[in-house]
Amino acid sequence: IIVGIALICGYNAMNKPGEVIKTDAIKMKEEYEALNGTSIESIQKEYPSVSLGEDNPYVYKTEEEIVNILENKTGIIYLGFPGCPWCRNMVGVLADAAKAKELSTIYYLDIKGIRDTYKLDSNNKLVQEKEGSASYYKMLKILDKYLDDYILTTKDGKTVNTKEKRILAPSVIAVKDGKVVDFHAVTVESHKNGFDLLDEKQKKELQDIYESM
Repeated sequence: IIVGIALICGYNAMNKPGEVIKTDAIKMKEEYEALNGTSIESIQKEYPSVSLGEDNPYVYKTEEEIVNILENKTGIIYLGFPGCPWCRNMVGVLADAAKAKELSTIYYLDIKGIRDTYKLDSNNKLVQEKEGSASYYKMLKILDKYLDDYILTTKDGKTVNTKEKRILAPSVIAVKDGKVVDFHAVTVESHKNGFDLLDEKQKKELQDIYESM
């Protein structure tokens, strides 16, 4: 009885009256919608607006948890980040597809900070600016056959291959019993500029792709 009373008192102390405990769905909604109406000053482009319900299916996972799902579990994974214009166009469509298929959970990881990054110096030689995380390199190995090479472009339009693969944002992955069974990156072929909103036809095409996954 004493232990029970102590646990109840501790719970009440941590959860004050009127305090709202944020679910992953609310956190996702706030994180993505926070950029609505704002712009990237360097290129004078406004972020595409996002609208997510408070009951959206997104559940945050760590890098290590995503690797574990890829190797051992079943589910749908979404890799992206709030400031990615392509991601902002598809995140609501993926949520709608999950609802249509009565899928309650989509595993989400913000990959912006875990990928390696390269740049070209003044002689167009590759320079690694940042090394990717250990978990990111594991993901590259698991997803290898689905990924394109990491390509940089010089000022005069020539391409330079880093000889590494790259996980683009957004990427959506279907996993069954630790085996990747489907993969889709970016949005749809006719959507050439991430800052342009998907039209209804494009949304329908993308939702059909996600539902089939």
